[in-house]
Amino acid sequence: MSWNEREHNAANVPIVVCYYPGAVIVAACSGDTILDAALENGIPIEHECGGNCACTTCHVLVNMITTTFTEADGSVSEMEDVEKDRLSGLQDSELKSNSRLACQAILLKGRVEVTVVGSEPN
Repeated sequence: MSWNEREHNAANVPIVVCYYPGAVIVAACSGDTILDAALENGIPIEHECGGNCACTTCHVLVNMITTTFTEADGSVSEMEDVEKDRLSGLQDSELKSNSRLACQAILLKGRVEVTVVGSEPN
């Protein structure tokens, strides 16, 4: 569903997402995953499993633009056990406190910045 189709739905809150590398800023809606918002805006994020939490190719780092990342601030959904289990398979050097799978992190509100792990700067 495109931004224009969703902007009239009162349940969808506009969200600003900045993807790095490249500092590409896009508009998204609450309820979109980080992966959905990226793909709808032409930002490539690997997702070998099709966005079904069966791999870690869509590993991203999520930060708040105005504050330090905490799930408690409600800008993205809390991590569920299936995502925690999948991320636990990453090497310690890859896993960060703000690691998420783009296919599982649901945008809820505010402004979010996302670093696509393994991407080369444009």
